[in-house]
Amino acid sequence: MLKKNSDSKSLKLTKIEYYNLIEELRVVSSAKSKSNRLYYILGRYEVLQCGGVKKLIKKKKDETQEVVYFVHVEDMFETIIRADIARGHDGRDKMVKELSKYANITRDTIELFISLCVQCQKKRKRCVSNGVTVKPILSKDYGSRSQVDLVDMQSCAKGKYKWIIVYQDHLTN
Repeated sequence: MLKKNSDSKSLKLTKIEYYNLIEELRVVSSAKSKSNRLYYILGRYEVLQCGGVKKLIKKKKDETQEVVYFVHVEDMFETIIRADIARGHDGRDKMVKELSKYANITRDTIELFISLCVQCQKKRKRCVSNGVTVKPILSKDYGSRSQVDLVDMQSCAKGKYKWIIVYQDHLTN
């Protein structure tokens, strides 16, 4: 997944990078002189404390905006599978809606997960085909149109007989 999404613009954080970013945000708030990187971090991220757990979130422009979380790569699979089970393996679009509260879980990541989820593949709608159209072969002479099939009977041979030949003339069947 890291290789597949390395060229995308979404942020893929390892667990160490995730917690280092949270620590940087804590230190930045008390720092007197700030570099360009620190201003970038302050403008983009916030830390939300839920009980004893600190979570990295996208900076809100106003208080009415919903919280958008960041998740590190090690927890990404668990987050996606929880959402998939909660939605009942309903497919990509419903998963995208469910996971829209996470800033760095992309549509490509969800599609990759769904392509590997056995339950999602079983539930996915398949295109219904009308079947094979059979066109009759019209002929006037005996033996001019026929079909030969060989049936392999080597696993249960009767003496020296290991094959069955089926000959069908299309004129007389």
